[in-house]
Amino acid sequence: MLAGLTVLTAGHVHQHGWSWTGLIDDLYANVGSELVGMAFVILLIDRFAARREDERRRRQLLRELASTDRGLTARAVIELDAQGWLYDGTLVGAQLSGANLAGARLERANLQTTILAGADLTHANLSGALMAGANLADAVLERANLEMADLGGAILPQARLVRADAALATLTTANLEGANLQDADLTGADLHAADLRGADLTGCRLGRTNLDRVRWNSATRWPAGFSPPPGRDDGDIIDHIGA
Repeated sequence: MLAGLTVLTAGHVHQHGWSWTGLIDDLYANVGSELVGMAFVILLIDRFAARREDERRRRQLLRELASTDRGLTARAVIELDAQGWLYDGTLVGAQLSGANLAGARLERANLQTTILAGADLTHANLSGALMAGANLADAVLERANLEMADLGGAILPQARLVRADAALATLTTANLEGANLQDADLTGADLHAADLRGADLTGCRLGRTNLDRVRWNSATRWPAGFSPPPGRDDGDIIDHIGA
């Protein structure tokens, strides 16, 4: 810094002679431009550091969300929500197998292709959530709120959805083979081409439910008095596909 001022002073005297006013003007002009440059560099460094900290925090919250500790996952959900990371794709494809998310507030969350196999989602609020292609094999969704959720193509074999509220949900092409849907509310839900082989739908509400081309077999259990969609005999295996 001192060397710079010495060079600047010598240059000014050589070009203009000794003049306090001129020297100060030159100093202001040069120091001002340097300060602007320094401020720009500091701003870039701060932004880069903030982005790195955000990424570190995201990874940490994802690890916490995959925990079997309900208190830890509850805190992670709150912070992810506050940061907007429940909705921006942060959780897309995340590995959350076996997570304890009982009672979690995940309405409208983006969980597309998220791996939730064996997760506990009892009483979880997943209304309006985007869960297309999510892996929920063996997951527990008892009394969960899935109202208007998008579960198109979701993987749900052996999942427990006892008394779940899935009214108006989208379950097109979903794999529900062997799933327990006892007393679940599927009013107005879209199950087009869903796989219901071996599923238990006893006590299930199916008013206005779209069962077009669903697959079911002799092990599928329907609500008392319900007339299942027509089926067909595919050789040795009775595999019913709705008309």
